[in-house]
Amino acid sequence: MATVTKVTQQKRPGRYNIYLDDEFALAVDEKILIDYNLFKGTELTEIQIAEVQAAEYEQKAYASGLLYATGQLRSRYQVYLKLREKDFPIDVINHALDRLENAHVIDDDAFAESYFQGVKHNGKFGKKGAIQKLKEWGVDYDVIEDKAIVYDDEAEQAHLDEQIPKLMVKNQRKSKRLAEQSVTQKLLQKGFAMHNIQQAFQNYAENQTDLDDRDMEWENIQREGEKAFARYRQYTGWDLNQRVKAALARRGFDFDLIDRFVTDYQKNN
Repeated sequence: MATVTKVTQQKRPGRYNIYLDDEFALAVDEKILIDYNLFKGTELTEIQIAEVQAAEYEQKAYASGLLYATGQLRSRYQVYLKLREKDFPIDVINHALDRLENAHVIDDDAFAESYFQGVKHNGKFGKKGAIQKLKEWGVDYDVIEDKAIVYDDEAEQAHLDEQIPKLMVKNQRKSKRLAEQSVTQKLLQKGFAMHNIQQAFQNYAENQTDLDDRDMEWENIQREGEKAFARYRQYTGWDLNQRVKAALARRGFDFDLIDRFVTDYQKNN
């Protein structure tokens, strides 16, 4: 039997040092201090001390999960992974997770709803992309399916109508075809639906003039074509022309435009 002879508060809020028989024995959370009545004069058996140590360890896991999930919503699985990183045993983690759920610190329903509302607002991902992220974060598919309804085609379309012009500007030094392929691939990777992407490109095209498109395409093929002629300068005649044309075709330029450029280049060089 050991007796609590002194209790001192640590600099960290809510933490206490417990002395048994005038020797430091353990540090505990305030909850453990109260739950086990660890005040001066309390007597503890070895079994009770072991129980206190086990409860303190579980409280440590709970506190770690609480810290990670406070200030930003987390899924149950995300918190689980964080606690596994800290090497807590599975049973201790599950107990901590249950406590966090009972305290409404983690709530996968609220987490999924908040996440869909967020991507609906910021357009970081399409609906499919948001669904995939929630799957990776361990949210049950029934929950995902129930909350996904908030992010409809209209919201996704609005983001695409805003993003495609910006992405096309970033890819403006590529041929129109290659730029559209690059932008489409990027948007598909972010989980936007193909039919919405195609509609957004139609909307984008309606706001572009044919003259602007032709001028940009001609400027791009001139730049890439001159590079190609320089790259294959050791060749001549038909062989040179075919290599340049093949290089420009790989860059996504239209064959009629390629023929026009090659003829124009040879006439002026």
